[in-house]
Parts: sequence; C-alpha cells; structure tokens
Amino acid sequence: MAAAAISGYAFGMRPLLSWSTCATSADCVGVARQPYGRCLHHLEAEELEECLRSFAPGQAVDLRGTVINADLLDRVLTATGGLLGRARFDRARFLSPARFGDTAFTGDASFDGARFEALASFFGARFDGNLSFHETRFAREFSLYGSRVRGHLSLDQSTVTSDALFGEACLGSASFRRAELHGFASFDRTRFHGDAIFRGARFWRAVSFRRTTFEGAAGFESVRFVGKAFLAPSAVARRLALSGARAQGAVEIDAAGCPVELAGARVLGRLVVRLHDADLDLRDLVSRGESSVTRRGGAVRVLSVERLDAEEMTIDGADLSGCHLPGVAGPEGLRFQDCVFASTPRGRHQLRLSWPPRFWPRRAPGSRFRFFRFAWFGLVAVVAVATLVYSSTPQHQARRPAVRTTQANVTPYHG
Repeated sequence: MAAAAISGYAFGMRPLLSWSTCATSADCVGVARQPYGRCLHHLEAEELEECLRSFAPGQAVDLRGTVINADLLDRVLTATGGLLGRARFDRARFLSPARFGDTAFTGDASFDGARFEALASFFGARFDGNLSFHETRFAREFSLYGSRVRGHLSLDQSTVTSDALFGEACLGSASFRRAELHGFASFDRTRFHGDAIFRGARFWRAVSFRRTTFEGAAGFESVRFVGKAFLAPSAVARRLALSGARAQGAVEIDAAGCPVELAGARVLGRLVVRLHDADLDLRDLVSRGESSVTRRGGAVRVLSVERLDAEEMTIDGADLSGCHLPGVAGPEGLRFQDCVFASTPRGRHQLRLSWPPRFWPRRAPGSRFRFFRFAWFGLVAVVAVATLVYSSTPQHQARRPAVRTTQANVTPYHG
C-alpha cells in the first residue's frame, strides 16, 4: 500500500501531498471537498449535511489530513452504515476517542502518519483488504482485539504510548518493523496466517504471546525487550527467530515443531526455553541470568553452541550430537541432564550423560571440591586414552555382534 503523503519539504514550506488541501488556512492539510474547497472539519453545518447525504454503505471514504472529532466520526460511520469501502485516513488527526468497533472495511484501509490523541479502538472490526498504520502515533491505548484482517497489517515505525491489545485477532501477514510499544502489549490467542515480522521493534513493558499461532515465520530479529517477554506460541509453522535480540528482563519461550534461533541474542534476565520437536541454535548467545533449555516432548536438537556464554544454564533432554562443545565460551556455567552427545570413535554407542555427575558435591568446601574436580577429570583422561588405544589396536579374532547399549552418566570433555 503506497503512502498517501510524499515526505519532505519544498523550499521550507509544508510537505508536498498527493491531494488538494483545505483552503481555510495554510496549516490545514485536510482533503478538500468539492465544490467547497474545504475539508469536512471546516464545512458549515449545511454544507456538511449535504456532503454526508452523498455517503452510502460500501462507498470509498477519504478523510486524509482531516481533523476528526467524535461527532464527525460518528456521523461518517452512521452515513455509511458502518460499511466502508476504500478508506483513507492518512495524516488525519483524531482529537477524541476513535471507535471503529464492529466496522467493516471492504477495501484497503490506511492510517499512515495519522495521530490519535485519545483511544483508538478497532475492537471486532473486519478488514477485507490491507490495513496500514505506517508511522502512526497513538497517544493512548490502541486495540485490534478480536479484529479480522484478511490482507497485510502494517505498523512499521508506529508508536503506541500506552497499552496495545491484539488478543484473539485473526490476521493475514503482519509487520511491526521498528515499532515502539511503550505500554503492555498482548497478542494472546492471536492467529497469524502469514509471516509476522517484528524486526527492530522495541517493547518497553511486558509483552505476551501466549497461545499464539504463527502459520508462517515469527521474526523477532534485533528486537529490544525492556520488560518481560512471554513468547509462548502454540505452534510456529516455519521458524521462531530471535537472532540479535536484546532483553533486559525475563524471557520465556515455549515452541513446538519449528527451528528456534537465539544466535547472537543477549538476555540479562532469566531465560526459559521449553521445546517440543524443535531445533535450537545457541550460537553466540549471551545469558547473564539463570537459564534453562528443557525438552517437553519429541526430539530437541541443539544445532550449535559456538561461543555460547552463559553464567548458569541447564540443558535437559537435548540432542547435542552435532555440536562442538569445546567452542563454548563459558563451559563452567553449563549443566547437562540426560543429554545425547556424539558417537564414540568406533561409532557403536552414543554418549548420554549429565554434567556435573550425579555424585558431584553440591556444596563442598574448597579443598574437597578441588579433589573431586581433579579426580573426575583424571578419570575422564584415563578413559579417553584407553578408548584411543583400544580403537587403534587391530582385532584379529572374530567377535560376536555386540549388543547396542546406552551409557549413562559420562561427562563430556570440556577442552
């Protein structure tokens, strides 16, 4: 959807616009209504009545740049029967609460560059085309709760000063690139039929994606979470990407059936990752709080831990057979429970292990702790040397086929 206004200034004057503006004053950029040459806001009472009589359900509505109060908006919606065709509200200024609840838009609707000075509510509204709020500013609450957008929803570079509610909405594809949401943001039970892109968005307070469904990709690359983030979608069809994200508070991720990318992310608060049948990329992740990765069903494969830097992380029930463990930046902060690692040199067994071992003293004094540590690493070194010698020795006698077994409680080598 093309923006209605052309950005920029010509010789220090007001910005160039793609519509004829109101002749009342140079400050008014409302679209002029013919034959009056003035916008709806500046028409006389009789002139406004005459214009509104020409409105019909399903008709295109053009209020670009117009100052709109509660009375004018109500009269426009009443004249159209709450059924709008192509709707243009670009650069409009809403002085009073704007209530579009249960309104139906049969064509594209654009609010690019608009200013909502009070509540902006689209509760239960229906959009058969695209919906755009590019660079729109909401001074108070913004609600798309329970709305239906068949096309593409865009809030790129928009600013919501207070709470933003998208719960139980049904959206096509959506884009929130570089959006600023200063209040609580809720996407609970929202369904995205296409890709949902939040690249570069900033959430200043808590944001919730509980039981959210992404039928495409969920892209949170380079997002900033200042408050808590609950990314707990019920399903993601393609991928859940938080590459390069920054979080100052706690982050909770619960995903199933998709790759999860945390490469290059930095989390200062508590990080909780619960996965079901998913691939996880922890490359370059920095975690400064208590963190955990837990398998809650299916196979959970950790693809990479290269340069992983975690102060305290527990990985439980994951398959790390494809990882290069010596590449971890802070191995002393990792704990493994019932994890699967790479095969032995002979390729006969997989190593299923926990770290630290189950007999490791949790609160041992300094000398005792050092004794256990050196004894354990010494045992690992002896086993490693014996394995290499055994595997390099020729075996001349025929052996009966060995039964496949799984070894438990063996510690990986932390080079």
